[in-house]
Amino acid sequence: MRVLLHPGFHKTATTTAQDFLHENRKLIWPHAALVLPARIRPVTEAVFAGTGVTAAMTAFLRGLDLTPRRTILISGENLLGRMPRGLTEAPYPDAVANLRALLAAFEGLGWPCEVTLYLSTRDQAGWEESLWAHHARKDRDEPFTDDLATFRARVGRVSLAEQLDRIRAGLPGLRILSHDIAEFAAMPLGPGQPFVDFLALPEAQLRAFRPVAARNASLPREMTERFLALNRDWSADTPAAKRALRQAEGDAR
Repeated sequence: MRVLLHPGFHKTATTTAQDFLHENRKLIWPHAALVLPARIRPVTEAVFAGTGVTAAMTAFLRGLDLTPRRTILISGENLLGRMPRGLTEAPYPDAVANLRALLAAFEGLGWPCEVTLYLSTRDQAGWEESLWAHHARKDRDEPFTDDLATFRARVGRVSLAEQLDRIRAGLPGLRILSHDIAEFAAMPLGPGQPFVDFLALPEAQLRAFRPVAARNASLPREMTERFLALNRDWSADTPAAKRALRQAEGDAR
């Protein structure tokens, strides 16, 4: 069995990649099982809980219609852990442990599995700002109030490139692919290209696949600053104000 496991990283065109897989699912299904975030949520919950990851993944795989010759495409950016907030020394401190736990589930299928790990990446500065903007927009019990410089100092203690190196070092026998999102512009299918390449389909079948528009594109920094201003002056009215601002932001995209 061949498996392409795409567990992130967050804010590296993962949503666009998943949109591509969903929109082209009828072309994928004859060649591979397709697993997107909503489908694998019980495994993600185990990752967040920090326990029972192998058991959750084993139960999930048993629920699929698999055979030794079946290919699987899995994309879920929470499988490495929660979106980084700069609260830990590394962005994904448990990444290697989580991946080992996921891989152990494949070993229990009873037939050989060739797993390829695919990680999408991006430039450090752009990644940090995208994380920062995301957290500013979210409603939390403890409002996010960091300015960009403060957030960079915390989340950048271990860079995304260094995090990738740690994963490579921690899983030396695993085939690992990575693509910077800057590469997608030159790929006919954008963020979906690595998945289609993995399927190794004939040219005639490849022509049927269609790219999708980019999702979650960044808006000007000034918009993020408006969310931060609301977070810093939190009151009972703040959630409604943020919802209105998110609506205005959506209209501007």
